[in-house]
Amino acid sequence: MPDTPSVPASLPLSLLEAIRNLDTPVEDGLEVLAEEMVQRRLGLSSTVAARINRYRGAAAREGVVPGDELVSVLRLVGRRPDAALVFADAGRRAARYAVRAGARTAQSLIRLGPPGLARRVAVRTVRRLARGYFGAEAPAGGPELEFRMSDSLSVVALPDGAGCGFYGAAFGELLRSLAGFEGAMVHERCRGRGDPACVWRAQRAGGYE
Repeated sequence: MPDTPSVPASLPLSLLEAIRNLDTPVEDGLEVLAEEMVQRRLGLSSTVAARINRYRGAAAREGVVPGDELVSVLRLVGRRPDAALVFADAGRRAARYAVRAGARTAQSLIRLGPPGLARRVAVRTVRRLARGYFGAEAPAGGPELEFRMSDSLSVVALPDGAGCGFYGAAFGELLRSLAGFEGAMVHERCRGRGDPACVWRAQRAGGYE
């Protein structure tokens, strides 16, 4: 694998937490089978628990880990039949980690400032977090915000673009948490489909008749 840039520890942490969340049995009264189920579920294994603890410690210090660790976890998720659910859950978790770590002051301004200022601060903060935590650029201009990644690790891990939902969910959650966005992130272009960059565009939900 070629050298990959370091990434925030919160990114692989979010993926492993999502795996554990989806692998946790529901309270369905089948306690007799619980031990066997746990043994078969990757997300409840001691290996995953140890990795989660390590990444949590690093994330608490706003630390980074080698990018190839993120690539490995993305590939691990990509082998699961519920990969799309894991990527969506993990992306939202990663965005919430980014907001908690890097947007506390901005959140106060967004909450208390006049609407026009709050909107500008929110969009500026989304752009900063998208670049700093996810390596994405969000150029100014246009009616809706666009996110662009020319070197997405999700495509390094899964060349068909199956892992791009992780980033799409993260960008949508950044917008929802900071700018009150309601809508969907449309993955307009993808390196996995031969495009020069992955591009996601925020598309607001339409009104209801």
